Amino acid sequence: MKKIAILILFTLLSAPLLAQESMEKVMENRAREMYRVISLNEPDAWKKFIKENYTKALIDKPMQAKRQTSDGSRSSGSSATQEGNIEGKAAMYQMLHNDFAGGKISSLKSTGETLTMVVSGGDMTGTFTLRFSKEKPWLIDGIGIEVGN
Repeated sequence: MKKIAILILFTLLSAPLLAQESMEKVMENRAREMYRVISLNEPDAWKKFIKENYTKALIDKPMQAKRQTSDGSRSSGSSATQEGNIEGKAAMYQMLHNDFAGGKISSLKSTGETLTMVVSGGDMTGTFTLRFSKEKPWLIDGIGIEVGN
């Protein structure tokens, strides 16, 4: 009887660890799939990935991009409609495709709901910071990308 009680106690205590591991695995798989899709030159595949792997809140959020030019000036832009947001995000995938297709993922590291993926492509290196929803199915809820040489 003691063995059964210990087994039940162990199972109950390890369940959160298994759920965390499962979340990390899902996050890593989504990040890898995101990079695989970015590497394709297929706008329809980009849009499909966005629709299936982003939270509704992220899809609905206007697209904002900030770029810093070599002279130090900054520019930003946004898009207002949901379809425009998907189109805007697909346009971002086009830029990422141009910069990183044919490269490789050099590291993946997750902390809580955040995953950092470093990608090298050609002469560029990019650090993708993906924030995921806290509940299953752990969709992408935020993206930040820092590009360097």
